[in-house]
Amino acid sequence: MKKKILIFIAIIIALSLSAFVVTNKEFKNKKQNVKAIAIKSNNKLDSNFTYKEPIGPVLKNDTIDTIKTKPEVFEDFIYDVGSRFKPMKKSAIKKATSLNHFFTEEELSSISSIKFVEIIVIENERQTQKREIGYTKSFTDAQLKLIKSFDYSSHFNIRIEYLQKNYIGQLEHKFNSPHITIVPEKQAEYIKGKEALKTYLRENSKAVREEANVDPMKLQPAKLYFTVSKDGKISDVKLDRSSNYPLVDKTMIALIKNLPGKWNPAENEKGEKISQEQVVSFGLIGC
Repeated sequence: MKKKILIFIAIIIALSLSAFVVTNKEFKNKKQNVKAIAIKSNNKLDSNFTYKEPIGPVLKNDTIDTIKTKPEVFEDFIYDVGSRFKPMKKSAIKKATSLNHFFTEEELSSISSIKFVEIIVIENERQTQKREIGYTKSFTDAQLKLIKSFDYSSHFNIRIEYLQKNYIGQLEHKFNSPHITIVPEKQAEYIKGKEALKTYLRENSKAVREEANVDPMKLQPAKLYFTVSKDGKISDVKLDRSSNYPLVDKTMIALIKNLPGKWNPAENEKGEKISQEQVVSFGLIGC
């Protein structure tokens, strides 16, 4: 009986050793195959090489040049067309006398005490020294005068710094700084609609983006400005901020200049047709 048990154990050990040898050999073969793929023409291993799963079966004679990996897809190239910042009608600006016109009731109720409120004019994408400061929710006479001086397409931000109680009742220093653009009562509209315009820009720039080998990691938030005249025509097309790919920037300018279809011009409070600035935000999402 003992002899049979010893023979059985010997068989089990032999089978286990065989399985280990086969598995180890397969592992070494796979490792060598991956290493061979990573070796460049100078027979040196690229230290930055990262193995990627190929699409479909890999043939025995495949090399690093013939194995195809999944390309990066970047669809969110055009992410907005409209005003530079949050739009606010000029008629609403005329009625603004306090923070209540710019912040929600919930936002204001969370404030324990205000340190200061500053209204800052923005020109050429930068904050200017045209600013007025106050210390309450209600605007000062100087702040009201500044606000009422704004015309269409004016940009400004309201910076409010304040103290707010946290979840354990301690006061914390906070700030909020919404950016605003003054827009007409009726804004200019592309006759085919905003989504059609975004699709046109996205689809017609796709080939150029591929040609330029655009890397989403290197793409920058870009701004393209243009004016829709009171006749519904496009003028003053200019790039304000580059996407970091000059060929793409040049293409976007050309697409706007040659945009098919018409625009319905903007209108003021009196229903008079007026010009309005429009902004195309493309590239990487940003300010």
